[in-house]
Amino acid sequence: MKIEYKAERERLDFFRALYADALSAYAEELTSLERCMKQYRGTDEIDGSDTRAITVRNITYEIVESQVLSDIPMPKADPASYSVRRSRNAESIERLCRSLRDRLPFEEFNDIDERYTYIYGGSVWYAEWDNSTEYDGEVGGVRVHCISPRDFLPQPGIHKIEDMEYCFLRFTTTRGELSRKYGVDGEEAALADLEYEWGGEGDAVTLTLCFYRDEDGDIGRFIFSGELTLSDMPKYYMRKGRVCSVCGSEAGLCSCVGAHTLTKNLTYELIPEDIILGDGATLPADAPSLDGDKIKMGRSRIPYYVPRSFPIVIRKNTSGEKSLFGQSDCDYIRPEQQAINKIESRILAKLLRSGITPIMPEDASVTLNNSVFGQVIKMKPGESAAQYGTVDTTPDISQDIAEAERLYDHAKRIIGISDAYQGVDTHKSESGYARQLRISQASGRLESKKRMKHTAYAALDKIIFGLYLAFADEPRKLAYRDAFGTVHPTEFNRYDFIEYDLYRGEFFYDDGYLFSVDQNGGAEYQREALWERNLENLKAGTLGNPESPATLLRYWQSQERAHYPYARENVEYFSRALEEKGVDISYEENEFKP
Repeated sequence: MKIEYKAERERLDFFRALYADALSAYAEELTSLERCMKQYRGTDEIDGSDTRAITVRNITYEIVESQVLSDIPMPKADPASYSVRRSRNAESIERLCRSLRDRLPFEEFNDIDERYTYIYGGSVWYAEWDNSTEYDGEVGGVRVHCISPRDFLPQPGIHKIEDMEYCFLRFTTTRGELSRKYGVDGEEAALADLEYEWGGEGDAVTLTLCFYRDEDGDIGRFIFSGELTLSDMPKYYMRKGRVCSVCGSEAGLCSCVGAHTLTKNLTYELIPEDIILGDGATLPADAPSLDGDKIKMGRSRIPYYVPRSFPIVIRKNTSGEKSLFGQSDCDYIRPEQQAINKIESRILAKLLRSGITPIMPEDASVTLNNSVFGQVIKMKPGESAAQYGTVDTTPDISQDIAEAERLYDHAKRIIGISDAYQGVDTHKSESGYARQLRISQASGRLESKKRMKHTAYAALDKIIFGLYLAFADEPRKLAYRDAFGTVHPTEFNRYDFIEYDLYRGEFFYDDGYLFSVDQNGGAEYQREALWERNLENLKAGTLGNPESPATLLRYWQSQERAHYPYARENVEYFSRALEEKGVDISYEENEFKP
């Protein structure tokens, strides 16, 4: 998309016009998304009628909540073409992404992501580099956001994020945050957009981010709120630096007369000295390069890595034709939800009108002074109780209840959820293995949703990897645990991914890695099953002689990794016992050596 570098006001008007077009084209979809959320929350609205349901049986909430999973997929990276160095780098990528799983609140992200996906048909993940953080000598890091589809506006008519020329994200913030982060004073803050969802009340304002591709395919970012331009960064991912306007050197490193500094996009860096890489190799400060047909030596020019994709990932529920998001569970079970609301309302109306009406002689004496029993009938002398009677108007609601349950079963079958999957005890005479088998068969119908979740996490890991290649100047300290439970320090260094092209005489970043998720990672969240499997392996002798202290140590190390209670104490006990016997428990060719 060609965006001319006009004056600030003209650029603001340009992006606001794009935003208005996207909002108009997305209006019908936004209405549908809002309707899905209302349904999940238990709205009493009846489609096509002004009459509201008098009661709501919220089967939508029950079905959505029964699908929510707490497991967080673990990263998996493989080199596109194998070499020892690339395999080592792939492990470094995995450790980096795993450390972010622990450092960032992914449990909270996952919790809201699961619900967004089933309610709306998808969710939006946004990763950004935050250069304002500093910890232990490491400047900057990745921030991750899980965003509602109602706050993402795509380019009209485009259904894949990688095919879009531009898109918008909306965030809610305060006028105070505008002042702190963007230097907006009090009078200017009044020009910001009031938060759309709260009707413009209070101090909340809407912040709009536009990501776009320029004519070179580079990513740009424009941030605005109402009449305010907050940030305008063409070629957003390119390094920026202050240089001399005369000679182009880094600001402060020249003595040019009459020069001033200006901000410039940097394409490469000159490393001041040799860099020792993770595998012990050296990235030299001087390297050969081509000058026409000749080869000459000079300072190593290391290119800055520039991501070429939007930092946005769409997780789909189940794929739909020509749809940016997936298919919403709420949409598919809406007819059943509406019908159940009508039937439950009719059941309640019948019961409210029902009762037992007394029949009595015309001259009977009735007082209404009993607050507990209501009417009290006093018989006159000589009257017989046989003169009195009742009319029972209690309705038969058995057919209504049966129809409501039938509709509920319809809704569950549409989504692919069984009673066993929900934990409903309907087969009390079966064995535990048979129950587990039925649950596995039921969850198999939901496998496509799990695959879409894995695909989204793999795409997110790829974006995170690209951001660290682009901006992580300092090596990132990491750690990993080996097969014997020992924690080792390691690091992620972007220079480990530098390769040298002999034919072109230049350096480049090797980012050819295939991202997926570790299929064994989810086992950590089935801890009790994993504990039992470890015990079975011990008894079966697959870990070694069950009576050997070395085997018991390995067993308890496996239990520690599965978070078995007090496993760490047992690991320390058997480690000390083996050391006292002079047994070397270090990792060497997968064996303990005396």
